[in-house]
Amino acid sequence: MVSVLLLAAALTPAPVVVQDPRITESSGLVASPTRPDLVWTVNDSGSSAVVYGVSLRTGRTVATLRLAKTDARDMEAMTATRGADGAGLLWIGDVGDNRAVRASVVLRLVREPVPTASATVRPVSLRVRYPDGPHDVETLIWTPDRRLLLVTKNLFSGVVYEVPAPAVAAAIAGRSTLDPVSAKPVAEVAMSLVTDGAALPDGRIILRGYSGATVYPSPPRAGGEAQALQPLQQVALPAQPQGETLTVVDGGRAVLVGSEGKRQPLQRVELPPAVTAPATTTGPATTGPSPATTGPSAAPRALNPAPGLRRPLLALATIALALVASGIALRRRRRRRR
Repeated sequence: MVSVLLLAAALTPAPVVVQDPRITESSGLVASPTRPDLVWTVNDSGSSAVVYGVSLRTGRTVATLRLAKTDARDMEAMTATRGADGAGLLWIGDVGDNRAVRASVVLRLVREPVPTASATVRPVSLRVRYPDGPHDVETLIWTPDRRLLLVTKNLFSGVVYEVPAPAVAAAIAGRSTLDPVSAKPVAEVAMSLVTDGAALPDGRIILRGYSGATVYPSPPRAGGEAQALQPLQQVALPAQPQGETLTVVDGGRAVLVGSEGKRQPLQRVELPPAVTAPATTTGPATTGPSPATTGPSAAPRALNPAPGLRRPLLALATIALALVASGIALRRRRRRRR
């Protein structure tokens, strides 16, 4: 048994430690769509409008992209895709809103520099509002069917919104949208404090919180009623001081997760076979049971406790989550005063 464990440890890549002392509050992370050895990250509120390109080999910053004429308010999320010409496109979500007071938020789009080098770039802007009022958001997802999704960070659940396709297409074509467009709610997840997420190659999405991640079906398209997505698989994540980032790597075989703080490691988490195997369907999710929730790899039964335990468990969860949220807010306020 010991030899098996040693072999497993030898096959698990050591985490890459982010070296740049300027990266202290990494809150958005995305793998480069063109380079397998590169990720991009941003600091959140109180930081300048800079995107850092970090080598997965050394942990060192190999490029910085300064967003020209950009007033960064709270950059909390990133996602990426390729353009029609094969160039990498980086989406940066200035979407954080801890106090839920922003009438609209802004998504910025920039091209990856080729070759990778530091530069000052002028982003394309896409301003978005939510039809039911402000929300705190830390998750921005580009899907295989070319949709741009936002997921709210709420105490007990998250709402998935889709950004209108014409505005997304205009941004990719280089045209900014300065009058806010209304994002459409398409789904809801019974997951608290969603801090990041990404899409798997078959359209399913994986969302993370502070302690773990969950895989959900592909959200339905805008136009119909918002649906409750059933969890398909739980994914354990390593303990982190304040885990706020996740990006899919190696064609959906693994994720990289990171945390706020100086010199934090980017830790690779291999996804279980139940996740890496292609989904039986990539169409709109339904509220009915999924085959992935019925076998040994199903989500833990604690997701649906016995009726007699629901109230005490809910009360304990409420207290715990409130303590987590207040602790994080306190740490952020202390950092702002320094």
